[in-house]
Amino acid sequence: MSDTAMNEVEIDDNVLASKASQRYAEGQNVMLSKAHRTPQRSKDPGAVGERGREMMRGTFESEQLLYSFAPKSIPKPLSWGTYQKEPDRHFYICDFHDMTDDLPDIQKFCAVVAKIHLDTMGKSPTGNYGFHITTHLAYVDNDNSWSSSWEEWYARALKRMLAEEEKSHGPDEELKVLTTAMFEKVIPRLLRPLESDGRQIQPCLIHSDLWPGNVKPDAVTDEPIIFDSCAFWGHNEGQPVYRLSTR
Repeated sequence: MSDTAMNEVEIDDNVLASKASQRYAEGQNVMLSKAHRTPQRSKDPGAVGERGREMMRGTFESEQLLYSFAPKSIPKPLSWGTYQKEPDRHFYICDFHDMTDDLPDIQKFCAVVAKIHLDTMGKSPTGNYGFHITTHLAYVDNDNSWSSSWEEWYARALKRMLAEEEKSHGPDEELKVLTTAMFEKVIPRLLRPLESDGRQIQPCLIHSDLWPGNVKPDAVTDEPIIFDSCAFWGHNEGQPVYRLSTR
């Protein structure tokens, strides 16, 4: 957050009380990278404000863990919380990196991701697949419940996404046929052999939302900066990497 921003914008007391304020006082730039007001949901009044809070907490926990393994490539998480004056609005703050809007060097980018996977291989705190809290892909909350089976965890996570798709767009008979085949044939045939007949795989830390909007070159060093993760412990090939190309 620049001097101009700090001088011209009224900063909420809870933001000022966070570690970000101390970093700014030490001469470091910080970025209020997310602020989310949870939409009012008349059918579910108990959810008002909670999803936004979960999103910020999940982002902080996710980024903090990734930062511990790749501090040169992840903006340092500083704080998350709820605005004092707007209790249904929540924030996440991290160190500021000036980034260009170009695509990162593909070799450097892949090297960073591969190093995270290798350095975290087998270090899941439970030895299982999942994550210790809920994270979100956009507004969709992920089912991160721990599982000893990669096939089971992957299928459950995919079912969660498909349920949100149906909730948003309604039932689709063609999609239903395809998803039935996916869960009954494709997933068992591709994933079950990885953990059958004595074969084993080790969970590693996955960013899980890599696409051109979440990977940018540092404006000074040109090194790839990765952010906005919703991490989980999974198979290294479970990392969905979208095409790094302009549309």
